[in-house]
Amino acid sequence: MLEIKQNGSVLQFCGELNCHTVVAHWPFKMLSTLPKQAAFDLSGLKHVDTAGLAWLIQQLASARQLGISLTFQQMPQQLLSLASVSDVLALLPTD
Repeated sequence: MLEIKQNGSVLQFCGELNCHTVVAHWPFKMLSTLPKQAAFDLSGLKHVDTAGLAWLIQQLASARQLGISLTFQQMPQQLLSLASVSDVLALLPTD
């Protein structure tokens, strides 16, 4: 299960971001509700797989098309490791 809550310019993610949960958030309509400077707080993620990682990268591309500067906050170690092994860590805008 994945829960996403909006708190101003921050979307807070809780639960699992994987092949089972990303389909419920495609297309991701909440993205268009964000201001031009926004963040995904990923601290509440308990599990992320390659589908979840690909979904995050897709949201970065969509945000750029909408003129939104998006950063990822408090990325879990599992996600950092997966991004590193997948050689996409440099694509993820962390703060």
